[in-house]
Amino acid sequence: MNQIVVNRAIGDWAAEVLSGPYVDLYEEIHAEPPYLSGPLYARERFIHRTAGQVRREGFTLVSAHDGPALAGFAFGLPFPAGRWWGGDASPGPANVVAAEKFAVIELGVHAAYRGRGIGRRLLEDLLTDRAAPYAVLLAHPDAPAHAMYRRWGWQVVGTVRPAPDSGTSDALVLKTPPPA
Repeated sequence: MNQIVVNRAIGDWAAEVLSGPYVDLYEEIHAEPPYLSGPLYARERFIHRTAGQVRREGFTLVSAHDGPALAGFAFGLPFPAGRWWGGDASPGPANVVAAEKFAVIELGVHAAYRGRGIGRRLLEDLLTDRAAPYAVLLAHPDAPAHAMYRRWGWQVVGTVRPAPDSGTSDALVLKTPPPA
């Protein structure tokens, strides 16, 4: 195996997340339990959602590569003060909703690369030097990633059902360190 290289993309060329390897990895991960390729996780819906997200100011993508192979990726975007998750969401903590936040939209690591710290590195790189005092994300309560986030200090603060045909996820929050 080659050395894993993590790259950070900000701006126009971050749209590479819509390319084949990223979409293929997303689809592969979401074919696993507990997602089992539910409607929310369909390839077309990921592409449609993500096509809008990559155009938002502050969208950031980090990816890990083993030579030419995509080992994993994470991306997110800022949520302004006053914004919380859409869909059927329990109210977020007032102090978090009132503050700027960075929303981690996706974190995925290819099964062959799990357990090597790549997910943690991707998330740390994604959240490095954020002015927002909080990071937020959604995690399926039965997904192995949920327990991982909890071990890393994320706190469950509510639930969100992002779409009528989706299951309910937990909303998690992490206080981010101030920028260096």
